[in-house]
Amino acid sequence: MGDTPATGKMPAALPIVLKVDFTLNTPDGLRRISFGLEKDSDGAQVNWTIIFTLFERANSSTPFSEPIVSLKVFVAASLHAHAEQAARNGLTPEQTARATGPAADAARAVHAGTLPAEVGNRIIENTLK
Repeated sequence: MGDTPATGKMPAALPIVLKVDFTLNTPDGLRRISFGLEKDSDGAQVNWTIIFTLFERANSSTPFSEPIVSLKVFVAASLHAHAEQAARNGLTPEQTARATGPAADAARAVHAGTLPAEVGNRIIENTLK
């Protein structure tokens, strides 16, 4: 896999060449996810990062407050093509469902300390599949 680090490892900082943000709301209006993708490159090395931010509320008639959790997840090289496609074309319905369901649940569990960060990061990263 070359010099690309495993998920959860901080790669060397490179200039940002592409950045997109998706705002996803669950049908019940109780969850909002900000799913950002950043592509960093120096022309030779490429890194992709997911910025995953979860907002929740108990009642859909009240405004969202501060995020429950915000995580920075470094994407494995094997998923770089998927990240590129999502950044260019948007998230598929399946990716949106994974982001608002299992990935949001994993982010919450990481924040609560009931799921190891590496496992939660992998679940969030797999949103791109």
